[in-house]
Amino acid sequence: MRQTRRKKRKKIVLTAVGVAVLAISLAAAATSYLWEDSVTVSKSPADVLTPEITKPLVESDSFIDIRLAAAGDIMFHNAQLKSGYDAKTDTYNFKSVFDGVKPIISAADLAIANFETTTNGSDPHKFTGYPRFNSPDEVIDAIQYAGFDVMSTANNHSLDMGRQGIIRTVQKIQKSGMDTVGTYEKRPETRVLMKNVKGIKLAFMSYTESTNGLEGTLSPDELDAMINIVDEQKMKEDIQYSKKQGADAIIAFLHWGNEYERTPSRKQEQLAKLLVSEGVDIILGSHPHVIQKSEHLTSGGSRGFVVYSMGNFISNQRYETLENEYTEDGVIINFDIQKNKKTNETIIKNIEYVPTWVYRNMENGQQTYTYQILPILNYMDSKHISMEFKARMQRSYKDTITRLDAGKTAS
Repeated sequence: MRQTRRKKRKKIVLTAVGVAVLAISLAAAATSYLWEDSVTVSKSPADVLTPEITKPLVESDSFIDIRLAAAGDIMFHNAQLKSGYDAKTDTYNFKSVFDGVKPIISAADLAIANFETTTNGSDPHKFTGYPRFNSPDEVIDAIQYAGFDVMSTANNHSLDMGRQGIIRTVQKIQKSGMDTVGTYEKRPETRVLMKNVKGIKLAFMSYTESTNGLEGTLSPDELDAMINIVDEQKMKEDIQYSKKQGADAIIAFLHWGNEYERTPSRKQEQLAKLLVSEGVDIILGSHPHVIQKSEHLTSGGSRGFVVYSMGNFISNQRYETLENEYTEDGVIINFDIQKNKKTNETIIKNIEYVPTWVYRNMENGQQTYTYQILPILNYMDSKHISMEFKARMQRSYKDTITRLDAGKTAS
């Protein structure tokens, strides 16, 4: 986020509720933040099945207020595909998976997540989960139903169905009314997705470190044009393009790091510092399938916020399948962003963590699992959830908050 007038730092002033304030100043090409290194955690009543949520800020005559919501990996393994299938009608429906988080996601002015599968149709291919993902189009219907607006599509499974898989996935997501960033039907005019949200210009860029060795399914020219693989020069070009377009905030969605590692790699940290120094304001990480720390970074005279991994939003990865309970954990991160119409200053007024847990249970009379994404605090007192699951949810909540807070003391 940047402003065109103020060049000097001012003392931070907390709001009445003590939220974190991140102010961004543009002096020449540098971006600098003013903030308190703190965030808030969602604390809605826990005895209701429909979550109560913190409402986005309301626009006033002098300010524009929006909420950006971000979540991690959206995956559909074979067991999930079976759970959404109705043999009587030969159709799929996954909307109930998102019922618990729909009020939170749909309340945001813009919501983004990592779409870690493809939708290449069932002819001549079959719908499959790991290791080569190909999901029915109904997964897109469910994601759109939940309230998402943008899918980051650059990840290590982007090429699971080859060139046609990239093309059809992008087409189907866009046909649903959502935008995509990271993969393209053909060489785009720009790799950056620009979104004007109530007068605040957001620039989105999406890159992946890996495509699981499937680069050979495309020609070198197609690979360069159709998927964003981490390339520092390209990323710098995208940042400069965003600035020229007058972006108030630059958001990078990065599919990076090592799977199942709860600590970011040195490579992740180095790339984060580079991007912040170039002008990226928010970095959203995915791929490790577990929560990694978040932190405020200072690099090259600029400051930015990074969450290295937001974990799994929905998948079949969990203790029962991997003996790794941390793969059940996810988080929705809400960014309350405000722009001063008079000064053009843009600030992040608050960053809110909403820890989530993937519920999976073979309920009475069923032959397939029921899946739901649960915002943990809203469901801890639910009579519909067993004590065993509540204990797992408590563990998940504690570990998520502890892990996200691990970077608070970092510079």
